[in-house]
Amino acid sequence: MKKSTKGTIAIAAGIALLLGGGGSLAYWQGTAQVASATIQTGELNVALTTGATWQVKRGSTTTDITSTLATFKMVPGDTVIYTVPFQTKANGTNLTAGGAINWGGYAAVPAHLTSSVAGTYNSTAITGGAFTVASGTANGQLVFTLTWPFGTGASNDTASTMNQSWNLGATTVTVTQTANGAS
Repeated sequence: MKKSTKGTIAIAAGIALLLGGGGSLAYWQGTAQVASATIQTGELNVALTTGATWQVKRGSTTTDITSTLATFKMVPGDTVIYTVPFQTKANGTNLTAGGAINWGGYAAVPAHLTSSVAGTYNSTAITGGAFTVASGTANGQLVFTLTWPFGTGASNDTASTMNQSWNLGATTVTVTQTANGAS
């Protein structure tokens, strides 16, 4: 290699060292950092709560039969009342929701017996099967009634009402978000 080439390489290396490590390079710089944040989601649900009761009403006397239901035998003059409590939770800044009840009832009861369903939610009677879900936690109850009148002649002495079972159909309570909260 020629002396002039070696000299050029040495000069180039020296300039590179001065600019890269030995020299000063000045520029401005600024930084900003966004603080971390947490977004919390809400909830919407419904659940049956403890305290369901079975009662029998005869005249002006009402007796709790919850613990003896398996051995209870209904007779003319009885009204059986089944009460089931439930609770909703609706927590969300822009949450609106509706509730729907798909009522079950007593199946295959003789025509002279009457059955009914009713309910309350957030201290208000449920009309039909729909209600507006309250914000926060709210309680409701479903009430199923089966009445066997006393003293209606042939309806009480017919064999078709003796040793029978009448089943209460399943009832479903559903809560559903009704709007997305957008304006």
